[in-house]
Amino acid sequence: MAEIHRRLIMISLDAVGEKDLPYLRTLPNFGRLWQQGAKCAHVKSVYPSLTYPAHTSIVTGKKPVNHGIINNTLLQPKRKKPDWMWQRRFIKGTTLYDEAHKLGWKTASLLWPVTAKSKITYNLPEVLANRPWQNQIMVSAANGSLFYELDLLKRFGHIRDGVKQPALDDFLHQCALYTMEKYHPQMMMIHYTDVDTMRHDYGVDHPHVKEALQRHDRRLGELLDQLERTGDMDKTTVVILGDHYQLQTERIVYLNYFLQKNGFLKVKNGVITDYTYIAKNCDGSVYIYRNPRKKPNKEEYVRLRNLLKKYKDDLTFGIEKIYTCKNARKMGADDKCVFLIEGRESVYFLDDFHTLTEPVSQAKGKKMRATHGYHPDKSGYDTFFLALGYGIREGVEIPSMHLYDEGPTLAKIIGVTLPDADGRCLDEMLAL
Repeated sequence: MAEIHRRLIMISLDAVGEKDLPYLRTLPNFGRLWQQGAKCAHVKSVYPSLTYPAHTSIVTGKKPVNHGIINNTLLQPKRKKPDWMWQRRFIKGTTLYDEAHKLGWKTASLLWPVTAKSKITYNLPEVLANRPWQNQIMVSAANGSLFYELDLLKRFGHIRDGVKQPALDDFLHQCALYTMEKYHPQMMMIHYTDVDTMRHDYGVDHPHVKEALQRHDRRLGELLDQLERTGDMDKTTVVILGDHYQLQTERIVYLNYFLQKNGFLKVKNGVITDYTYIAKNCDGSVYIYRNPRKKPNKEEYVRLRNLLKKYKDDLTFGIEKIYTCKNARKMGADDKCVFLIEGRESVYFLDDFHTLTEPVSQAKGKKMRATHGYHPDKSGYDTFFLALGYGIREGVEIPSMHLYDEGPTLAKIIGVTLPDADGRCLDEMLAL
Protein backbone atom coordinates (compact mmCIF):
# COMPACT_ATOMS: atom_id res chain seq x y z
CA MET A 1 0.00 0.00 0.00
CA ALA A 2 1.19 3.53 -0.80
CA GLU A 3 2.67 5.63 1.98
CA ILE A 4 0.01 7.82 3.52
CA HIS A 5 2.01 11.03 3.17
CA ARG A 6 2.61 10.71 -0.58
CA ARG A 7 0.78 13.26 -2.75
CA LEU A 8 -0.11 13.69 -6.42
CA ILE A 9 -1.30 17.14 -7.50
CA MET A 10 -2.64 17.42 -11.07
CA ILE A 11 -3.16 20.92 -12.48
CA SER A 12 -4.91 21.22 -15.85
CA LEU A 13 -4.55 24.45 -17.84
CA ASP A 14 -7.36 24.03 -20.35
CA ALA A 15 -6.52 25.05 -23.96
CA VAL A 16 -2.88 25.86 -23.18
CA GLY A 17 -0.62 24.44 -25.86
CA GLU A 18 2.89 24.11 -27.18
CA LYS A 19 2.63 27.51 -28.87
CA ASP A 20 2.18 29.14 -25.44
CA LEU A 21 5.41 27.70 -24.04
CA PRO A 22 7.84 30.36 -25.35
CA TYR A 23 5.89 33.00 -23.42
CA LEU A 24 5.16 30.82 -20.38
CA ARG A 25 8.87 30.06 -19.99
CA THR A 26 9.54 33.79 -19.54
CA LEU A 27 7.18 33.94 -16.54
CA PRO A 28 8.71 33.49 -13.08
CA ASN A 29 6.87 30.44 -11.80
CA PHE A 30 6.24 28.40 -14.93
CA GLY A 31 9.73 29.17 -16.24
CA ARG A 32 11.33 27.86 -13.04
CA LEU A 33 9.17 24.74 -12.97
CA TRP A 34 9.83 23.99 -16.65
CA GLN A 35 13.58 23.99 -16.01
CA GLN A 36 13.26 21.70 -12.99
CA GLY A 37 10.76 19.16 -14.26
CA ALA A 38 10.48 16.36 -16.76
CA LYS A 39 8.53 17.62 -19.73
CA CYS A 40 7.23 17.25 -23.24
CA ALA A 41 6.35 20.20 -25.47
CA HIS A 42 4.60 18.10 -28.11
CA VAL A 43 1.71 16.14 -26.64
CA LYS A 44 -0.88 14.86 -29.10
CA SER A 45 -4.40 15.26 -27.76
CA VAL A 46 -7.21 12.79 -28.46
CA TYR A 47 -9.80 12.77 -31.23
CA PRO A 48 -12.08 14.62 -30.97
CA SER A 49 -9.84 17.02 -29.06
CA LEU A 50 -12.48 18.24 -26.62
CA THR A 51 -12.23 18.92 -22.89
CA TYR A 52 -14.25 15.95 -21.60
CA PRO A 53 -12.75 13.23 -23.81
CA ALA A 54 -9.27 14.66 -23.16
CA HIS A 55 -9.54 14.85 -19.37
CA THR A 56 -10.98 11.36 -19.23
CA SER A 57 -8.08 10.05 -21.32
CA ILE A 58 -5.67 11.65 -18.85
CA VAL A 59 -7.12 9.74 -15.88
CA THR A 60 -7.83 6.44 -17.68
CA GLY A 61 -4.94 6.17 -20.12
CA LYS A 62 -7.47 5.27 -22.82
CA LYS A 63 -8.65 6.66 -26.12
CA PRO A 64 -12.22 8.04 -26.12
CA VAL A 65 -13.65 5.02 -27.95
CA ASN A 66 -12.46 2.81 -25.07
CA HIS A 67 -13.33 5.00 -22.07
CA GLY A 68 -16.70 6.06 -23.50
CA ILE A 69 -16.47 9.87 -23.33
CA ILE A 70 -16.57 10.47 -27.07
CA ASN A 71 -17.89 14.04 -26.91
CA ASN A 72 -18.57 16.79 -24.41
CA THR A 73 -22.34 16.49 -24.73
CA LEU A 74 -24.92 13.78 -25.30
CA LEU A 75 -26.92 13.25 -28.48
CA GLN A 76 -30.35 14.55 -27.44
CA PRO A 77 -32.01 15.74 -30.67
CA LYS A 78 -35.11 17.23 -29.04
CA ARG A 79 -33.18 19.31 -26.50
CA LYS A 80 -31.97 22.79 -27.39
CA LYS A 81 -29.26 22.48 -24.71
CA PRO A 82 -28.12 18.85 -24.45
CA ASP A 83 -26.66 17.55 -21.20
CA TRP A 84 -22.92 17.23 -20.82
CA MET A 85 -21.25 13.97 -19.82
CA TRP A 86 -20.80 15.22 -16.29
CA GLN A 87 -21.04 12.00 -14.33
CA ARG A 88 -18.52 9.25 -13.56
CA ARG A 89 -21.04 6.60 -14.71
CA PHE A 90 -20.34 7.47 -18.33
CA ILE A 91 -16.72 6.28 -18.02
CA LYS A 92 -15.94 2.66 -18.88
CA GLY A 93 -13.36 1.02 -16.61
CA THR A 94 -11.25 2.44 -13.83
CA THR A 95 -9.56 5.81 -13.29
CA LEU A 96 -6.58 7.14 -11.37
CA TYR A 97 -8.84 8.53 -8.66
CA ASP A 98 -10.71 5.21 -8.35
CA GLU A 99 -7.43 3.39 -7.83
CA ALA A 100 -6.26 6.00 -5.32
CA HIS A 101 -9.54 5.50 -3.46
CA LYS A 102 -8.83 1.76 -3.27
CA LEU A 103 -5.50 2.59 -1.61
CA GLY A 104 -7.37 4.51 1.06
CA TRP A 105 -6.14 7.87 -0.21
CA LYS A 106 -8.10 11.06 0.42
CA THR A 107 -8.87 12.50 -3.01
CA ALA A 108 -10.04 15.95 -4.10
CA SER A 109 -11.36 17.28 -7.40
CA LEU A 110 -12.08 20.90 -8.29
CA LEU A 111 -14.08 21.18 -11.53
CA TRP A 112 -12.28 18.23 -13.11
CA PRO A 113 -14.57 17.02 -15.92
CA VAL A 114 -16.63 13.80 -15.67
CA THR A 115 -16.25 13.32 -11.92
CA ALA A 116 -19.82 13.99 -10.76
CA LYS A 117 -21.23 11.27 -8.48
CA SER A 118 -17.83 9.63 -8.16
CA LYS A 119 -16.15 8.29 -5.00
CA ILE A 120 -13.85 11.30 -4.75
CA THR A 121 -13.60 12.36 -1.09
CA TYR A 122 -13.83 16.11 -1.61
CA ASN A 123 -15.57 16.80 -4.88
CA LEU A 124 -16.62 20.10 -6.44
CA PRO A 125 -17.79 18.69 -9.81
CA GLU A 126 -18.11 20.56 -13.07
CA VAL A 127 -21.89 20.46 -13.57
CA LEU A 128 -24.45 23.04 -14.65
CA ALA A 129 -28.14 23.59 -13.97
CA ASN A 130 -29.37 22.58 -17.43
CA ARG A 131 -33.13 22.28 -16.82
CA PRO A 132 -35.64 25.10 -16.11
CA TRP A 133 -36.52 23.72 -12.67
CA GLN A 134 -32.90 23.37 -11.49
CA ASN A 135 -30.55 25.78 -9.77
CA GLN A 136 -26.79 25.57 -9.51
CA ILE A 137 -26.60 24.86 -5.78
CA MET A 138 -29.08 21.98 -6.06
CA VAL A 139 -27.32 20.39 -9.03
CA SER A 140 -23.84 20.71 -7.49
CA ALA A 141 -25.04 19.26 -4.19
CA ALA A 142 -26.64 16.27 -5.92
CA ASN A 143 -23.44 15.45 -7.81
CA GLY A 144 -20.62 16.31 -5.41
CA SER A 145 -19.62 16.40 -1.74
CA LEU A 146 -22.42 18.40 -0.14
CA PHE A 147 -20.83 19.67 3.10
CA TYR A 148 -17.48 20.32 1.40
CA GLU A 149 -19.22 22.32 -1.32
CA LEU A 150 -21.26 24.32 1.19
CA ASP A 151 -18.08 25.14 3.09
CA LEU A 152 -16.41 26.39 -0.11
CA LEU A 153 -19.49 28.35 -1.15
CA LYS A 154 -19.77 30.04 2.24
CA ARG A 155 -16.11 31.09 2.23
CA PHE A 156 -15.51 31.94 -1.42
CA GLY A 157 -18.88 32.11 -3.19
CA HIS A 158 -18.69 35.92 -3.30
CA ILE A 159 -15.76 35.67 -5.73
CA ARG A 160 -17.68 33.71 -8.35
CA ASP A 161 -19.83 35.30 -11.05
CA GLY A 162 -21.53 32.31 -12.65
CA VAL A 163 -19.12 30.82 -15.19
CA LYS A 164 -17.53 34.14 -16.15
CA GLN A 165 -13.76 34.32 -16.23
CA PRO A 166 -11.44 35.12 -14.58
CA ALA A 167 -13.82 35.14 -11.58
CA LEU A 168 -14.51 31.40 -11.91
CA ASP A 169 -10.83 30.45 -11.79
CA ASP A 170 -10.22 32.96 -8.99
CA PHE A 171 -12.96 31.17 -7.00
CA LEU A 172 -11.55 27.77 -7.93
CA HIS A 173 -8.05 28.83 -6.94
CA GLN A 174 -9.06 29.96 -3.46
CA CYS A 175 -10.94 26.67 -3.05
CA ALA A 176 -7.81 24.77 -4.02
CA LEU A 177 -5.56 26.64 -1.58
CA TYR A 178 -8.08 26.14 1.22
CA THR A 179 -8.54 22.44 0.41
CA MET A 180 -4.79 21.84 0.61
CA GLU A 181 -4.58 23.58 3.97
CA LYS A 182 -7.66 22.11 5.67
CA TYR A 183 -8.21 18.68 4.12
CA HIS A 184 -4.69 17.59 3.02
CA PRO A 185 -5.78 15.36 0.10
CA GLN A 186 -3.22 12.88 -1.18
CA MET A 187 -4.49 13.15 -4.73
CA MET A 188 -5.85 16.42 -6.04
CA MET A 189 -7.10 17.38 -9.52
CA ILE A 190 -7.63 21.05 -10.43
CA HIS A 191 -9.10 22.23 -13.74
CA TYR A 192 -8.49 25.89 -14.70
CA THR A 193 -10.38 27.19 -17.76
CA ASP A 194 -9.36 30.86 -17.88
CA VAL A 195 -7.34 30.56 -21.12
CA ASP A 196 -9.93 28.33 -22.77
CA THR A 197 -12.65 30.91 -22.18
CA MET A 198 -10.51 33.83 -23.36
CA ARG A 199 -9.64 32.02 -26.57
CA HIS A 200 -13.26 31.10 -27.27
CA ASP A 201 -14.42 34.66 -26.63
CA TYR A 202 -11.62 36.71 -28.18
CA GLY A 203 -9.42 34.49 -30.37
CA VAL A 204 -6.25 32.44 -30.09
CA ASP A 205 -3.73 35.27 -29.77
CA HIS A 206 -5.78 38.06 -28.23
CA PRO A 207 -4.08 40.12 -25.48
CA HIS A 208 -6.63 38.76 -23.00
CA VAL A 209 -5.09 35.32 -23.52
CA LYS A 210 -1.67 36.58 -22.47
CA GLU A 211 -3.26 38.14 -19.39
CA ALA A 212 -4.87 34.78 -18.56
CA LEU A 213 -1.49 33.04 -18.91
CA GLN A 214 -0.05 35.56 -16.45
CA ARG A 215 -2.86 34.77 -14.02
CA HIS A 216 -2.11 31.06 -14.39
CA ASP A 217 1.54 31.71 -13.58
CA ARG A 218 0.57 33.55 -10.40
CA ARG A 219 -1.79 30.72 -9.44
CA LEU A 220 0.93 28.13 -9.98
CA GLY A 221 3.28 30.02 -7.69
CA GLU A 222 0.66 30.23 -4.94
CA LEU A 223 -0.22 26.55 -5.27
CA LEU A 224 3.42 25.51 -4.93
CA ASP A 225 3.88 27.80 -1.92
CA GLN A 226 0.83 26.26 -0.27
CA LEU A 227 2.06 22.74 -0.97
CA GLU A 228 5.39 23.52 0.68
CA ARG A 229 3.58 24.82 3.76
CA THR A 230 1.19 21.88 4.07
CA GLY A 231 3.09 18.71 3.28
CA ASP A 232 6.21 16.69 2.64
CA MET A 233 7.53 17.92 -0.72
CA ASP A 234 9.94 14.97 -0.90
CA LYS A 235 6.89 12.75 -1.41
CA THR A 236 4.86 15.15 -3.58
CA THR A 237 4.52 14.90 -7.35
CA VAL A 238 3.20 17.98 -9.15
CA VAL A 239 1.87 17.65 -12.69
CA ILE A 240 0.95 20.62 -14.90
CA LEU A 241 -0.64 19.76 -18.23
CA GLY A 242 -2.79 20.88 -21.12
CA ASP A 243 -5.66 19.00 -22.73
CA HIS A 244 -5.78 20.51 -26.23
CA TYR A 245 -5.06 23.75 -28.04
CA GLN A 246 -7.40 25.96 -30.08
CA LEU A 247 -7.52 27.27 -33.65
CA GLN A 248 -8.86 30.58 -34.91
CA THR A 249 -12.33 30.43 -36.48
CA GLU A 250 -14.11 32.46 -39.15
CA ARG A 251 -17.18 30.45 -40.13
CA ILE A 252 -19.81 28.10 -38.67
CA VAL A 253 -21.29 25.16 -40.63
CA TYR A 254 -24.61 23.51 -39.74
CA LEU A 255 -24.70 20.07 -41.36
CA ASN A 256 -28.17 19.34 -40.00
CA TYR A 257 -29.42 21.97 -42.45
CA PHE A 258 -27.84 19.93 -45.26
CA LEU A 259 -29.36 16.72 -43.87
CA GLN A 260 -32.79 18.33 -43.61
CA LYS A 261 -32.72 19.68 -47.16
CA ASN A 262 -31.83 16.22 -48.46
CA GLY A 263 -34.62 14.45 -46.60
CA PHE A 264 -32.56 12.73 -43.89
CA LEU A 265 -33.93 14.84 -41.06
CA LYS A 266 -37.35 16.38 -40.26
CA VAL A 267 -38.02 19.57 -38.32
CA LYS A 268 -41.27 21.01 -36.98
CA ASN A 269 -41.66 24.22 -35.02
CA GLY A 270 -37.93 24.48 -34.57
CA VAL A 271 -37.53 20.96 -33.15
CA ILE A 272 -36.10 17.83 -34.77
CA THR A 273 -39.02 15.38 -34.86
CA ASP A 274 -37.47 12.53 -36.84
CA TYR A 275 -34.25 11.58 -38.57
CA THR A 276 -32.56 8.89 -40.54
CA TYR A 277 -29.17 10.56 -40.15
CA ILE A 278 -28.23 13.39 -37.79
CA ALA A 279 -25.12 15.51 -37.22
CA LYS A 280 -23.66 15.87 -33.71
CA ASN A 281 -20.94 18.49 -33.47
CA CYS A 282 -17.56 18.25 -31.74
CA ASP A 283 -16.72 21.88 -32.61
CA GLY A 284 -13.87 21.34 -35.09
CA SER A 285 -15.24 17.98 -36.21
CA VAL A 286 -18.71 16.46 -36.43
CA TYR A 287 -20.16 12.97 -36.09
CA ILE A 288 -22.99 11.75 -38.33
CA TYR A 289 -25.15 9.08 -36.69
CA ARG A 290 -27.87 6.81 -38.04
CA ASN A 291 -31.14 6.58 -36.13
CA PRO A 292 -30.77 3.28 -34.18
CA ARG A 293 -34.54 2.83 -34.10
CA LYS A 294 -34.72 2.53 -37.87
CA LYS A 295 -33.77 -0.43 -39.98
CA PRO A 296 -30.55 0.22 -41.93
CA ASN A 297 -31.16 1.25 -45.52
CA LYS A 298 -28.19 0.71 -47.80
CA GLU A 299 -29.54 2.95 -50.53
CA GLU A 300 -29.93 5.86 -48.12
CA TYR A 301 -26.44 5.26 -46.78
CA VAL A 302 -24.95 5.30 -50.27
CA ARG A 303 -26.89 8.45 -51.16
CA LEU A 304 -25.56 10.24 -48.06
CA ARG A 305 -22.01 9.07 -48.68
CA ASN A 306 -22.13 10.24 -52.30
CA LEU A 307 -23.55 13.63 -51.32
CA LEU A 308 -20.80 14.17 -48.76
CA LYS A 309 -18.15 13.23 -51.29
CA LYS A 310 -19.77 15.53 -53.85
CA TYR A 311 -19.63 18.53 -51.53
CA LYS A 312 -16.28 17.78 -49.92
CA ASP A 313 -14.46 20.13 -52.31
CA ASP A 314 -17.10 22.84 -51.92
CA LEU A 315 -15.52 25.17 -49.36
CA THR A 316 -19.00 26.19 -48.17
CA PHE A 317 -19.36 22.85 -46.38
CA GLY A 318 -16.05 23.18 -44.51
CA ILE A 319 -15.16 19.51 -44.96
CA GLU A 320 -11.47 18.60 -44.87
CA LYS A 321 -11.79 14.81 -44.52
CA ILE A 322 -14.56 12.22 -44.30
CA TYR A 323 -13.86 9.22 -42.07
CA THR A 324 -15.89 6.01 -41.82
CA CYS A 325 -16.78 4.36 -38.50
CA LYS A 326 -13.78 2.03 -38.92
CA ASN A 327 -11.51 5.03 -39.43
CA ALA A 328 -13.05 6.68 -36.38
CA ARG A 329 -12.33 3.67 -34.16
CA LYS A 330 -8.74 3.46 -35.36
CA MET A 331 -8.24 7.11 -34.37
CA GLY A 332 -9.91 6.60 -31.01
CA ALA A 333 -13.21 8.34 -31.73
CA ASP A 334 -16.75 6.93 -31.52
CA ASP A 335 -17.16 3.88 -33.73
CA LYS A 336 -20.94 4.07 -33.40
CA CYS A 337 -21.00 6.95 -35.85
CA VAL A 338 -21.59 6.43 -39.56
CA PHE A 339 -19.16 9.16 -40.56
CA LEU A 340 -16.78 11.46 -38.72
CA ILE A 341 -16.06 14.67 -40.60
CA GLU A 342 -12.97 16.75 -39.92
CA GLY A 343 -13.46 20.47 -40.41
CA ARG A 344 -11.18 22.74 -42.35
CA GLU A 345 -9.14 25.22 -40.36
CA SER A 346 -11.16 28.33 -39.49
CA VAL A 347 -14.43 26.31 -39.62
CA TYR A 348 -16.38 24.79 -36.74
CA PHE A 349 -19.70 22.96 -36.61
CA LEU A 350 -22.89 23.42 -34.63
CA ASP A 351 -26.08 21.33 -34.49
CA ASP A 352 -28.66 23.91 -35.57
CA PHE A 353 -30.47 23.76 -38.91
CA HIS A 354 -31.55 27.33 -39.78
CA THR A 355 -28.87 27.79 -42.45
CA LEU A 356 -25.93 25.94 -43.94
CA THR A 357 -23.22 28.39 -42.95
CA GLU A 358 -22.60 31.87 -41.59
CA PRO A 359 -19.61 33.96 -40.51
CA VAL A 360 -18.78 33.81 -36.83
CA SER A 361 -19.10 37.60 -36.67
CA GLN A 362 -22.76 37.43 -37.77
CA ALA A 363 -23.86 34.51 -35.61
CA LYS A 364 -26.50 35.20 -32.97
CA GLY A 365 -25.80 34.32 -29.37
CA LYS A 366 -22.43 33.21 -28.08
CA LYS A 367 -19.68 33.28 -30.70
CA MET A 368 -16.50 31.19 -30.58
CA ARG A 369 -13.69 33.10 -32.23
CA ALA A 370 -11.43 30.11 -31.61
CA THR A 371 -12.15 26.53 -30.69
CA HIS A 372 -10.96 22.90 -30.50
CA GLY A 373 -12.26 19.45 -31.42
CA TYR A 374 -10.01 19.07 -34.47
CA HIS A 375 -7.78 16.14 -35.33
CA PRO A 376 -4.75 16.25 -33.00
CA ASP A 377 -2.35 16.04 -35.95
CA LYS A 378 -3.27 19.50 -37.19
CA SER A 379 -0.25 21.76 -37.46
CA GLY A 380 0.64 23.77 -34.36
CA TYR A 381 -2.06 22.06 -32.31
CA ASP A 382 0.00 20.16 -29.70
CA THR A 383 -0.40 20.62 -25.97
CA PHE A 384 2.21 20.01 -23.21
CA PHE A 385 3.06 17.94 -20.13
CA LEU A 386 5.25 18.88 -17.16
CA ALA A 387 5.96 16.87 -13.99
CA LEU A 388 8.28 17.45 -11.06
CA GLY A 389 8.93 16.17 -7.58
CA TYR A 390 8.67 12.64 -6.24
CA GLY A 391 9.38 9.92 -8.80
CA ILE A 392 10.36 12.35 -11.58
CA ARG A 393 13.72 12.63 -13.32
CA GLU A 394 14.73 16.27 -13.08
CA GLY A 395 15.29 18.16 -16.33
CA VAL A 396 14.57 15.35 -18.79
CA GLU A 397 12.65 16.28 -21.96
CA ILE A 398 11.10 13.84 -24.39
CA PRO A 399 10.29 14.81 -27.99
CA SER A 400 6.67 13.65 -28.21
CA MET A 401 3.92 11.65 -26.48
CA HIS A 402 0.16 11.09 -26.45
CA LEU A 403 -2.31 12.45 -23.92
CA TYR A 404 -3.32 8.91 -22.96
CA ASP A 405 0.30 8.12 -21.97
CA GLU A 406 -0.17 10.34 -18.93
CA GLY A 407 -2.50 7.97 -17.07
CA PRO A 408 -0.17 4.94 -17.01
CA THR A 409 2.77 7.18 -16.08
CA LEU A 410 0.97 8.76 -13.12
CA ALA A 411 -0.42 5.38 -12.09
CA LYS A 412 3.12 4.02 -11.69
CA ILE A 413 4.08 7.01 -9.55
CA ILE A 414 1.29 6.36 -7.04
CA GLY A 415 1.77 2.59 -7.14
CA VAL A 416 -1.32 1.45 -9.05
CA THR A 417 -2.08 0.16 -12.53
CA LEU A 418 -4.56 1.01 -15.27
CA PRO A 419 -4.84 -2.47 -16.79
CA ASP A 420 -6.76 -1.57 -19.95
CA ALA A 421 -4.79 1.54 -20.86
CA ASP A 422 -4.02 2.34 -24.49
CA GLY A 423 -1.07 4.51 -23.51
CA ARG A 424 2.36 3.51 -22.26
CA CYS A 425 4.18 4.39 -19.07
CA LEU A 426 6.83 7.03 -19.84
CA ASP A 427 9.60 5.36 -17.85
CA GLU A 428 12.18 7.69 -19.36
CA MET A 429 10.60 10.49 -17.27
CA LEU A 430 10.59 8.52 -14.03
CA ALA A 431 13.14 8.04 -11.25
CA LEU A 432 11.44 5.29 -9.27
